[in-house]
Amino acid sequence: MRDRALHSAALVSAAAIALALVTAGAAVPRGPGPAAQATPGSSATAIGTPSPTSSAAAASATPAPPATAMPQTRSGSAAGVSALHVDGNHLVNSSGQTVTLHGVDMSGTEYVCAQNWTTDPFGGQPEDDPATFAAMKSWGINAVRIPLNEDCWLGINGVEIGGTAYQSAMLKLTRDLEAAGFYVILDLHWSAPGAQTALSQNPAPDEDHSPAFWSSVASTFAGEPEVIFDLFNEPYFYWITGGENAWQCLWQGCTLTQYVTGGSPYTVTANWQTAGFDQLTSLIRAAGAPQVIMAGCVDWANDCSDWSSSFAQWGSGDKNTVVSWHSYPGEGCDTTSCWDQVIAPLATSRPVVVGETGDSSAGPVTYLPIFLPWADAHGLSYLAWTWNAWQDADDVAVTSMTAGTPTPGEGAYYEQHLQSLG
Repeated sequence: MRDRALHSAALVSAAAIALALVTAGAAVPRGPGPAAQATPGSSATAIGTPSPTSSAAAASATPAPPATAMPQTRSGSAAGVSALHVDGNHLVNSSGQTVTLHGVDMSGTEYVCAQNWTTDPFGGQPEDDPATFAAMKSWGINAVRIPLNEDCWLGINGVEIGGTAYQSAMLKLTRDLEAAGFYVILDLHWSAPGAQTALSQNPAPDEDHSPAFWSSVASTFAGEPEVIFDLFNEPYFYWITGGENAWQCLWQGCTLTQYVTGGSPYTVTANWQTAGFDQLTSLIRAAGAPQVIMAGCVDWANDCSDWSSSFAQWGSGDKNTVVSWHSYPGEGCDTTSCWDQVIAPLATSRPVVVGETGDSSAGPVTYLPIFLPWADAHGLSYLAWTWNAWQDADDVAVTSMTAGTPTPGEGAYYEQHLQSLG
């Protein structure tokens, strides 16, 4: 999910970004908010601010070796779901049937592990709970997106829950969801270069840790082709040094001049190398993982205008890669005219998966009633942020994760819409 302060600054004026970032120390990601407060999703400032790290130290730090992939393996498909692959502009299962994903994001696993206030990777939330799964099923949900933290998976940079402890919990959650009949999307959500603890959404995967993360994740889940890999949550490129454009950076990597700490100072000035989607895709395939890969757009995954041409020019050419798009009100592509001009042509040649969308939690609901019917008409898959019982005014689907009680705005509409699809 987006960092509200960062994204708002970009929408107002590119020239104002630097000032907005300097003064945004209390900003928190949309949705979770750091979770040591009593009510996740409030506007309280993050706890667990990383230890001060100089720019030089962050740039030159030698990352720890990646944690060993979990030894448990499972081949074949889990009960209720089967292997997915791309066939033209559709996702299809092992029987050749078209699969459209209708799901939710479930946040917590990207931030709790790194904030050092609990040893529970879910922060007390009933994420891996049969009652939660049953409530999702009652809505007509068939897919769940799980955001991950690269430092926690690799067990580096001082995280509280890392390495085997984190991997075991994520492996169990994924397999429990699969056994309950859900497709699972694993998303690289929080990351950071060098010795900086991953406590925020940074602009892009980092060369220091993201390749090791995806090699390990791919090795762990290589035998589970019903799992989907979302390469990076919401790419944005404010601080490019060279002549590359954002799309070239997305696929091939580039050097950026600042990264986000999630604490104070909010950003650090230091050159760091991003990892391109082309490289990450190659590493996933080298690990023997055949999974469908979601490759995001730029500008917080909302601008897909050059996805096809840039994929052809700089991408891997991987045939099992789909477009990952995020669609929220207030973004650059939030109108039917943009959807018709940009997204509809994409959807005629390749699957488009909306990894995140949302609306007012309290209502009135004004975006989803327009967007979801359009998405259905064009064969898009979509997931709503978020299946977490938070108090945010926007983008929360439930007031109880285990009961599936919908929020009066987004939740009530989304439940009704999914159930109407049969």
